[in-house]
Amino acid sequence: MKNFPSVKKNSDFRTTYRTGRKLVSRYFVMYVSQNDEGYTRLGLSASRKYGNSVERHRFQRRMREIFRHYRHVTKAGYDMIIVARNEAKHAEHSQLVSEYERLLKGHDIFIWDRSEL
Repeated sequence: MKNFPSVKKNSDFRTTYRTGRKLVSRYFVMYVSQNDEGYTRLGLSASRKYGNSVERHRFQRRMREIFRHYRHVTKAGYDMIIVARNEAKHAEHSQLVSEYERLLKGHDIFIWDRSEL
């Protein structure tokens, strides 16, 4: 896939917030709902309360990289929205990765064995 698969439309964000399942961690909140696409899309949100533009975009870059590394073990056909919490600013990369993986398992979209790929 050439472009990064992301949720861009406000209506898609609202639909996922309204119909999706929500799990909360120390560093972020993850909403997941099914979509009609053949692949999983990522939407990121960090409010101005989180920090200035540099801090918000740093969080978004970190989460896009984690999403990219876990794309091959994530089930297809979902919209995933991640909302930053203030604790994420001070988190190590490994802590964000472990929370991300824990929430994927909680949403039951983590592929445990390779036969499901």
